[in-house]
Amino acid sequence: MSSIRFVICVVAICLSACLSFAQQQSNSSSSRPEDQIIRVERDWLAADGKGDVASLRQIISDDFMGSSFDGGLLTKEDIIPEGGGPGGFAGATPGQSNVRVFGDTGVLMGIINTGGAQPKPIRVTLVCQKRSQGWQIVAAQLGRTQ
Repeated sequence: MSSIRFVICVVAICLSACLSFAQQQSNSSSSRPEDQIIRVERDWLAADGKGDVASLRQIISDDFMGSSFDGGLLTKEDIIPEGGGPGGFAGATPGQSNVRVFGDTGVLMGIINTGGAQPKPIRVTLVCQKRSQGWQIVAAQLGRTQ
């Protein structure tokens, strides 16, 4: 009787391992690093638009550095809206973008369409890095389009 239980346990463990492996394969193929970086950009714009400081603190790395339109240097604290209101990208939506991944680092180059009555496209370059808490924005450069 105990040998039958042993066989059942072994079969159950093997089935569980196979199902777990299949699920991991499914998750990794449907969530490519390129797609995850595009999701970071969308999450950043959504959190900025809502003034969601907690989400922004997770999305933007503590060692973030950026370049503003006028060439000034930006830190994490410079780009997180104060006072709980929407940030400077409220109403903005991501446009077409290209993403390249190099190991645990990804570069997104694209367009952000500003909100408002007369939306204007902004060129954006985001550098993201995969860290223990997931992909984070570590650097950004913004530029106006002609």
